[in-house]
Amino acid sequence: MSHFGRSRLPDIKDTYSLLVLNINFRTTADDLFPLFDRYGKVIDVFIPRDRRTGDSRGFAFVRYKYADEAQKAVDRLDGKNVDGRNIMVQFAKYGPNAERIHKGKIMEAVPKTRGRSRSCSPRPS
Repeated sequence: MSHFGRSRLPDIKDTYSLLVLNINFRTTADDLFPLFDRYGKVIDVFIPRDRRTGDSRGFAFVRYKYADEAQKAVDRLDGKNVDGRNIMVQFAKYGPNAERIHKGKIMEAVPKTRGRSRSCSPRPS
């Protein structure tokens, strides 16, 4: 029986995915792998590409086997300059570990500009 029909990211419950934002469009998985592999066992590096053009979409996913290694990579690489861009590294929003780590942070990320304004006068429509 073939296991290729399953999702692109198998065994997600046993791995820790990091979302890497703001990567250079020329940066490849081969560039990122050695950088992240310094901090632990990297299972894979995935850079989503635009379906039409095939170009990088400017972010990547890096999967680690162990949570403490993933956390170390976040601590060391978040804000690091890679190929001229300061990358942002955080735990991805899916998987069993994501909800626990991101609780609270998600709530703060809601833009404060929406909703009620401070003035009592109604806005002209």
